[in-house]
Amino acid sequence: MANSLFSRRQTAAPDRLSLEQIRERLYAALLDCKDMGAQRVIYRINVAATPSELWLLRSDLHQCIARVHDQAEATRRTNLLLDAFEGWVPSHQLKLIPEPVRDSQT
Repeated sequence: MANSLFSRRQTAAPDRLSLEQIRERLYAALLDCKDMGAQRVIYRINVAATPSELWLLRSDLHQCIARVHDQAEATRRTNLLLDAFEGWVPSHQLKLIPEPVRDSQT
């Protein structure tokens, strides 16, 4: 019975990305981030054992991108990763990060 439950869980979402494919998406988001903080995040991406562990790295990834670019770019790149976690993370958690409010100076 446990084996059939495990098998069903494994085939429940055949179109979801593999752990390696999710890793590749995270690496791509950090491609132009070369500082020590980004290296730490890349290490944590490498050692993550599950998609859930990778999901929890989004905040760190966002911070690395924001240090190199800005918050708007970090938000854009982080939001582009949501679909990589479909089928792995409960859908109610797959929410976009709101775009930062830009100061309007006139």
